[in-house]
Amino acid sequence: MPRIGKIFDFLEKEHLDCVVIKDVNTIRYLTGFRGDSSILYADDRRAVLVTDGRYLYQARAEAKCCHIVEYAENIWHTVAELAQDAKTVGFDGDYFTYNDFNTLQELLCGKELKVIDLKYIRMVKDKRELELMWRAVKIADEAYLRLLDELQPGMTEKTLAGRLEYYMRSLGAEKLAFETIVASGERSALPHGIASDKEVEIGDFITFDFGAVYDGYHSDMTRTVVLGMANSWHKEIYTIVEEAQWRGLKNAKPGITGAELDAVVRDYITSRGYGENYVHGLGHGIGLEIHEMPNINKRGQNVILQPGMTFTVEPGIYIPGKGGVRIEDTVVLTDEGAKVLTGVKKQLMEIV
Repeated sequence: MPRIGKIFDFLEKEHLDCVVIKDVNTIRYLTGFRGDSSILYADDRRAVLVTDGRYLYQARAEAKCCHIVEYAENIWHTVAELAQDAKTVGFDGDYFTYNDFNTLQELLCGKELKVIDLKYIRMVKDKRELELMWRAVKIADEAYLRLLDELQPGMTEKTLAGRLEYYMRSLGAEKLAFETIVASGERSALPHGIASDKEVEIGDFITFDFGAVYDGYHSDMTRTVVLGMANSWHKEIYTIVEEAQWRGLKNAKPGITGAELDAVVRDYITSRGYGENYVHGLGHGIGLEIHEMPNINKRGQNVILQPGMTFTVEPGIYIPGKGGVRIEDTVVLTDEGAKVLTGVKKQLMEIV
């Protein structure tokens, strides 16, 4: 009930008569309903979940804060009937197809349609959300440690990714947070180097970027190891990224913006001569989606970080033709600063 109240507050703040919400993650957040192919309608008197026969009993069990309406043939006709007395209708346009919009506009002829952005209402996590994220993080931690026990030369990146994914599933993940990244040797310079048929070799940096989903909530972590003994170049690059990540964690405090936090780390990496090799933002919000608000990058000027926000801190250096390093943790912001949820150590590991 406290979450569904956020949409009523939103209506008042935005001077809307009603909203029509299609995004499955926002619907799940507000109501508890885990299905899809449904619409959440809300005005100042009621919240109505419009769904079909496949989800009727599930909706009644999960969305206890809503009236449940089953539509027969066309979901938009039912939505239009609910909104017949409204003058101004908000809709989350990022999740509407062109045909969705045209249909709604035609059925609500004469009413003002206004695109709304609901991605900010999920930024601050409650206690239950943080518990679920912690579980997702611990699953990924344990899966990674199991994989390291098996890691040896000659294994392919695809084999390593498959084993990691198997362990996350066997430890309770409902699904993967995203397609697992395993990139070794020269390929470790690819920030999104999806696992290939390349065999890992002595002297390779190997970057693992992966996450688990537990009860809808995501984890995300990256670790980079050296197969064999690290040389001076491995140690130099790794030490710079490790220090950069530490600075990001240290400076993540309530009151700073994501852009300001990004700049702290970016300026440090640039001062060490690798600014051109740091090609992405410092991090991203995480929760019901792998990428959500707040932005922890140059675009994050408009959101001031607050306690309860969850995001990643993941600087990296990537040198084409040679290799790269990224270190990433999932964190929750507290009154005192960033609390790291990820448990696996970050010191340079040599797998021998």
